[in-house]
Amino acid sequence: MKIVILAGGSGKRLWPLSSKTTPKQFLKFLDHESLFQKTLLRFSDFKAADELFVVINKNFEKITQKQIQELDLNKKITVLIEPEQKNTAGAMIFTFKYLKENCQLDENEKVLFLPSDHLIFPKSKFLSYLDILNSLSINEIVLFGIRPNKIETGYGYIKLSEKIYENIHKIEGFVEKPTFENAKKLFMSEQYLWNAGIFLLTEEIFRNELKKHNSDLYKFYDLPYVKLLDDFSNMQNISIDYALLEKSKNILVNILDVSWSDVGSWDSLYDVMQKDENSNVTRGNVLTLDTKNSLIFAKKKLISTIGLEDILIVETEDAIFLSKKGESQKVKELIEKIKKD
Repeated sequence: MKIVILAGGSGKRLWPLSSKTTPKQFLKFLDHESLFQKTLLRFSDFKAADELFVVINKNFEKITQKQIQELDLNKKITVLIEPEQKNTAGAMIFTFKYLKENCQLDENEKVLFLPSDHLIFPKSKFLSYLDILNSLSINEIVLFGIRPNKIETGYGYIKLSEKIYENIHKIEGFVEKPTFENAKKLFMSEQYLWNAGIFLLTEEIFRNELKKHNSDLYKFYDLPYVKLLDDFSNMQNISIDYALLEKSKNILVNILDVSWSDVGSWDSLYDVMQKDENSNVTRGNVLTLDTKNSLIFAKKKLISTIGLEDILIVETEDAIFLSKKGESQKVKELIEKIKKD
């Protein structure tokens, strides 16, 4: 099995701490390891793969190499630099072409694609799912889903269909990030999973499904590797979900019975961090009085609060962000407004 870690994202939803030079996956806000490093370490004892591939854009080359060297991992790690950021569809096309050209990838070898900025515990249980899948003869794209433990509007959802093997099901359909009322219905129905953004498939399946469902992208995949690199800028910038997964009927979902978070907002970061006796998460020079259920990050200044509850405060060298808890998914809208101003 080949393991491909997608680490080229910008992590905008954790602005202002996440920046262009140090996006979310490279931040060390939980402990002394970044989310990217935790993802690498997840596979340190995984015997089915002796090499890890990391896909980034050129802006992250220095920090990626630095954080890899800090780990001294007992695996070979190959860093692939995309010609240009073209979302997950472009990253997968680029990676599969590289593996075919430079690693003599067998068209039937399973390849796992996963984000670099998610938390998954315990890792042993997650790896046990991969071992099972690696032993099975599967001719479909396998997605990974998480049973919702709360009403969540920030994730995409997968609707379950019939069970075919233990915790592997067919898929009836997808629901993009829902409204709160719709998310409540999905949570109560027990027929829906959060889409974890992890994919397992072979090159043969990827090539055939892309040819069948997206001729615009397939014409790039059909190019020789060197020619693909030259023409990469002309490729559509689109996620693999929109480009292929929501069109294909050749898809299964593996239900992961693990603790998972995409740490995709300040609210979700608050959920996974250790809290004090008042259920506050604080970093830096912070002084609170009668403050509860809040996240407060101070970079340089003293941040002091009195009588506040359910708030998010993040101070960096060039910005201060304040929000009610439950509203931090809107950070992307705020960034777009900042760009316009």
